[in-house]
Amino acid sequence: MRLFYSTGSPYARIVRIALLEAGLDERVTKVEVTRARLYSSESEVLTVNPTGRVPTLQLDGGSVLTESQLILNHINALSPSSGLLPCDGSDGWQILAEMGQAWGLLDSIVAWVRAQPESRHTKAIVARESARAIRIADALEISVAKNGFSGRLNAAHIVLGAGLGLIEPRLPVWLWRDGRPCLSRWFETISARQSFRSTMPPS
Repeated sequence: MRLFYSTGSPYARIVRIALLEAGLDERVTKVEVTRARLYSSESEVLTVNPTGRVPTLQLDGGSVLTESQLILNHINALSPSSGLLPCDGSDGWQILAEMGQAWGLLDSIVAWVRAQPESRHTKAIVARESARAIRIADALEISVAKNGFSGRLNAAHIVLGAGLGLIEPRLPVWLWRDGRPCLSRWFETISARQSFRSTMPPS
């Protein structure tokens, strides 16, 4: 398998962390695409994926998977014992619910980052996405305070950790830790994992 990724992409980071946590990292050849080349007609990823987006995972049989969620499904299928995604039951639905919130937070953070610096045309985007991100972060603070996101690491944790990990290097204007001590402590704990440390995004 070959993974096309960019070190600055939080979506690609999710896949890279999942591969490490599932014990599959050594089975995958990594192809780093720099930010400059990612948006050029010479991007390496265009040879297998016409969307030109990362992450892109080319399977050994030639099939190409795009989008983080689809690749997470494949990783979980290859390593079901990793427990990244739930099989069934009430606990499974809870994990999916948490992952939905985590994806929503990540998407809002990315949109907010892309709207920086603010201009007349992006003020509405910043207002909308910052409000959404704050709402989700507040809800997650309550969830973490209540149940601690305890238990085995899963895909919801990875998505949330990747989202929060994007804020300080790319969106320092948002002091997200203020008033969210439980979420902040949770983030510090998950950030200490080797999979997170080795995939730290650049500033």
